[in-house]
Amino acid sequence: MSIDDLPTEKHQFAHPIRSVAVIGSGPTGTPAARHLRDAGLNVRVFERQNQSGGIWNWRPAASLPLSVPTPPPSKGAFTPVVRDGGVFDDPQREVRDRFNPPNPCYWNLTNNVPTTTMAFKDYPYPAGTESNVSHTFLADYVHSYARHFGIDKLASYNTRVEQADKRGHKWVLNLRKVVDEGEGKAREEQWSEEFDAVVVATGHYNAPYIPAIEGADTWAAAWPSKVIHSQGYRVPEPYKGKTVLLVGIGTSGNDIAKDISPFVNKIYMVGRNKLRGPIEYKKQRQMQRFLLPENAQAVSEIKRFVPPAAGQVIQQTSVELTDGTVLEGIDEVIFATGYQYSFPFLPRYHKDPTSTETSDAVEYPLVTDGHGVLHLWRDVFYVPDPTLTFIGLSVNTSAFSFFEYQSIAIARVLSGKARLPSDQDRWRDYKELIAKKGEGKFSHLMNRDGERAYVKATVEWLNRDAEWSGAPLVEGHSEAWLAESDKTVGLIAAKYGLSPEELKRIHQELEESEGLTRENKTDYTTASEETNARANDGVARRSASAIKV
Repeated sequence: MSIDDLPTEKHQFAHPIRSVAVIGSGPTGTPAARHLRDAGLNVRVFERQNQSGGIWNWRPAASLPLSVPTPPPSKGAFTPVVRDGGVFDDPQREVRDRFNPPNPCYWNLTNNVPTTTMAFKDYPYPAGTESNVSHTFLADYVHSYARHFGIDKLASYNTRVEQADKRGHKWVLNLRKVVDEGEGKAREEQWSEEFDAVVVATGHYNAPYIPAIEGADTWAAAWPSKVIHSQGYRVPEPYKGKTVLLVGIGTSGNDIAKDISPFVNKIYMVGRNKLRGPIEYKKQRQMQRFLLPENAQAVSEIKRFVPPAAGQVIQQTSVELTDGTVLEGIDEVIFATGYQYSFPFLPRYHKDPTSTETSDAVEYPLVTDGHGVLHLWRDVFYVPDPTLTFIGLSVNTSAFSFFEYQSIAIARVLSGKARLPSDQDRWRDYKELIAKKGEGKFSHLMNRDGERAYVKATVEWLNRDAEWSGAPLVEGHSEAWLAESDKTVGLIAAKYGLSPEELKRIHQELEESEGLTRENKTDYTTASEETNARANDGVARRSASAIKV
């Protein structure tokens, strides 16, 4: 059953919702706060940075040294701290950087979907805005939105939620504020506040994920500044003349490869030997393998990082691959291997794979292995208790605008202007989703058609309930928006220097490869073999075209 089926039973909140805490003030939490406030609710926003903007806020400082192996999801983003406040010495800013680590924002970061499709409602971008803009432009847009709609007045900046727990029918948030206090010093304050509902808008780019590869911990300990996660990448110049091992051929991996390519000597790019997941996901990953720069070589998965002998520098060691290849002379390692879903302030809702069951853990955890968030209705409402909601978990969407639709849905439900299906129907919907997509990251995967269907269903649901609640009608995607959204793939291709003709050819190849429709289709042993074969084929075709001209 779905929201289109109009079930007769509706969820009834046991207690009125009057106050809501929004955790995070990026492009998800900021519009959520606006719509909740406009719906008549008392709203407080808690943001650990000193302003709105989320991951788009640039800071030149890189992240702290990696924890390898990756910490469990319950501690992935940070370790909660509960202690007395006061002024303390922090000459190297270590405490403040752990409290508020730098964002995964590098200097040349831009959006990957047309800018106009990322606009918030009632707040368009300036006329003439380019389809591809810098992180500073997008951060300024969120800052401007927060000022325009008065969200700064609702926010407690430099404030991190250390714990959020349901006690009775109230959510109790333990809060920690850390600010500068003169040269080499910081001031800390801790307190608690109560709310009827919570919106978690912290996103999913806070807890770097490093695969469990033999020897990675040894390398990270020996050369902490040379073995980093993409979260800590900032500018390409330090990589001049170097050989870089870039682990991951996805969005971040390709972006960083493109960024450092003009400076480096060589890039080894590690991709999965076999692509797994839904067809659309595999197509996306296959498409990304056409985007490698000319001085990059796709290689097989890593078998192990060979432990260094005493006194060896990183260039003297080696990396063994699963196909038997040995890579030597590597200067730097960047893991572009994604992030865990991690909410350390919700410890009772985590069940780490290696942990033992605790008496106060909830029956239905939100996070287990960190690859996805469980037990959510429409990626937003926690099924057992919809006073706990989430925004920003869905992937492959138009981000800002998509998450605003989720914000409006939360505001309508918590203010009583839209109704949730019954508990039974929400569980049924969730089980149908898992049966279709599986648990983990693929449950959050939207892509173009999924995003459009989701928004259409959301708008229809909210507008049906607006007939009896008197709430304003919600406008769905316009024809102009859909037309701009259709340009997304072309925009990404142009960003990586592909012509429309090359893009068309790639699409044809991917369509033909689906279901092994070609009789003599080459069955590549590894993804890297396929990537390099197609790259060589592309070079040959481009050379032939140039000769004809």
